[in-house]
Amino acid sequence: MKSIPDKLYDGLRSVKLAAFLIVLLAILSVVGGIIPQGRSEAFYLQKFPGQATLILALRLDAIFTGRVFLILAALFTVNLTVCSFHRFTGELKKPRKNRRHGPDFLHIGLIVLVFGAMLTARTRTESILYLAKGQTGSLPDGTAITLTDLKEERYPDGRPKSWESSIALEGGAIALVKVNSPLRLKGWTIYQQDWKSGARALFEDAAGMRFSLEQGARFAIAGGSILFMDIRREQPAEVGADEYSGAKALLLLEREGKRQVLSVGKGDPVGLFSFEGFEKESISGLKAVKDKGYPFVAAGFAMALFGLFLTYIRRLKGLFA
Repeated sequence: MKSIPDKLYDGLRSVKLAAFLIVLLAILSVVGGIIPQGRSEAFYLQKFPGQATLILALRLDAIFTGRVFLILAALFTVNLTVCSFHRFTGELKKPRKNRRHGPDFLHIGLIVLVFGAMLTARTRTESILYLAKGQTGSLPDGTAITLTDLKEERYPDGRPKSWESSIALEGGAIALVKVNSPLRLKGWTIYQQDWKSGARALFEDAAGMRFSLEQGARFAIAGGSILFMDIRREQPAEVGADEYSGAKALLLLEREGKRQVLSVGKGDPVGLFSFEGFEKESISGLKAVKDKGYPFVAAGFAMALFGLFLTYIRRLKGLFA
């Protein structure tokens, strides 16, 4: 009769246990693919009005970082580890020419891959910066980057072809970030994620001096400030016309302790200034990602492929021997 440790050992390396865990992980993965992950509570209440309470109660909004998924993944890793150990020690008892280590590499690769995936789920950090030319932004660790230039290429029919951002790093070095050509910086990988058009509000005083404000920016004036809050369009711009034609700027004017919300068009007064319209600008969207699990995922995937290669090469040799 087998002892309790032997029964536990046999249970942990069971193929049935592996199949059961794979099915559960697959189901959770499908649910996680259907339900957007990591969004705000308001998003689920709006997107899934009838199911939002259940989604939030069961933590279906954070499946891949939840305890249930991670426990199942950890148990699957233990199952693979014990199975791999049992098989590998069995192969070592055979004559060298009869050993087949392809499945061992495959199993070990899967173990490393699962470990990397779990590490990614727990430690992955992601941030998106939207910068106009000359603006400076900070990565989550405080590293400052400044967008010095940006280029956009389009096909003859107007479709985007390529985006490229020039970034000034701390110390003065210049680096390029292109689509499909990310920048590696202090453990971060910076991708050219997005590109969009924006507009700055232009103002002029009686002496002809001008200044501009980006949306969300504030300009100090005597006794207060001007805040550029938003752009209001009375009606959609005509095809081929300037997209900001007829648009108004929504401003918050603070002066001598009083606050006033203004909706102004070109030529309208704003305190001692006049609003002179909008100045178009291109904005680069840069996504910064730090993923400690990625090297393990890549290594595990490579080992699994190598194991498959060894396995099928050995079988082919047996067929043609």
